[in-house]
Formats: sequence, C-alpha cells, structure tokens
Amino acid sequence: MITHHPSDEYLVEYAAGSLPEAESLVVASHLSMCGECRARVETFESIGAVLLEDGETEAVSANALDTVMGMIAATKPVEASRRIEFNQSTLRLIPPPLRAYLDADLDNLNWKRAGRGIQEASLKQDEGVRISLLRIRPDQKVPSHTHTGEEYTLILDGGYKDGFAHYAQGDVSHVDGSVDHAPVADPHGPCLCLTVRTGPAQLTGKIGRILNPFIRG
Repeated sequence: MITHHPSDEYLVEYAAGSLPEAESLVVASHLSMCGECRARVETFESIGAVLLEDGETEAVSANALDTVMGMIAATKPVEASRRIEFNQSTLRLIPPPLRAYLDADLDNLNWKRAGRGIQEASLKQDEGVRISLLRIRPDQKVPSHTHTGEEYTLILDGGYKDGFAHYAQGDVSHVDGSVDHAPVADPHGPCLCLTVRTGPAQLTGKIGRILNPFIRG
C-alpha cells in the first residue's frame, strides 16, 4: 500500500504542465503506480479546464501549454532513439514513463559502484539536475548525508527506512538540506529507486567531511 505521495502542490503543477522535466518524471512514474493520485490529477485538470473556460487563468494556461509542448518536443528524440524491447523483469519494475530514459534492460545498464552495496545508473544529467536509478542490496545502510539541493526518490521495488519513515514500492520521498538521514534497505530484497537530485549529496559526520570533495553530483 502506497502511503507517501507527492504533495498536492506538485500534483497541481504537474496537471498544469509547469513542473520541470525531472520532477515530472517522478510524478508521472508515481501516477502509473497510484490510482489515488491519478484521480487527484484528473480533478485538478478538470478544475483547470473550468477556470480556463471562465477566462480566469488564460495567461497561466498559455504558459503551461508552452511548457508542455516544449517538454514533448525535447523528449520525442529520446523516445525514438531508445525504443527497444525490454525483458519481462524490466517491464515489471520500470513504469512506462521511465522506460524512455533507459537504453537497455535493467541488468544491462551502465551500473557504477556508488558505495558499499550501492549501485547507480545515471540516466540523464542536465544543468545540475541528475536523474538516476539506484540499487541497494538488502539490509545495506547508506552513509548519513544531507543535500545541497532537493532529492526526489520513487521506490520501484523493495523499500527502505531512514529514521523518519518507511518507504515501500510506489512511495515518494522528497528531502532537502534540512534533512540528515541514513536510509537502510529492507532485509527481504534489494531496493530499486528512481532518484532526482538538484544538487550533490553531502556526507555528514567526520568521515563525510573527508570524503565530500570526492563525491559526484
């Protein structure tokens, strides 16, 4: 059962087409897994349509349309160049909106070590925003860290706890520099996550201060 959802603020921005590409990817992927949020977005879209008919949001809606069309134009080449037939495991774990960002099945992505028991596959990086997949082995603890920007995480498989909450498949976490946490993957299986970071993570504690200069965005 999904218990952690994007805020209504983000759902409204998504419905209006004003949410940036990376954050929109997280929301769209979550919507493919969450009927409750799909219904809320449909409601927000309906409200927006009524307001547009009344002429109350003409300027805002025009900007939103430009944003949506620009995002579609930007993503079409990606979709065309990466239209591949994925295996059943990839289809099961990767929501449809996210598949356009993959150039291979899950196991054949360019996974790189990102710490003990942690692998990262970078999907896109642009203007300081990084879209990645993370794979964390069962019961593995991620080093304590905070963030220089914002981090959005969607759990695709498995789960983790971070001292504040437990996140399972379909849940969304949104943290920033005010949060210092150390997620621990659930023991029953690996945790697969979609992550969007608008700034590098920053390790905390004595070891973190030594390693931070070597941390990538």
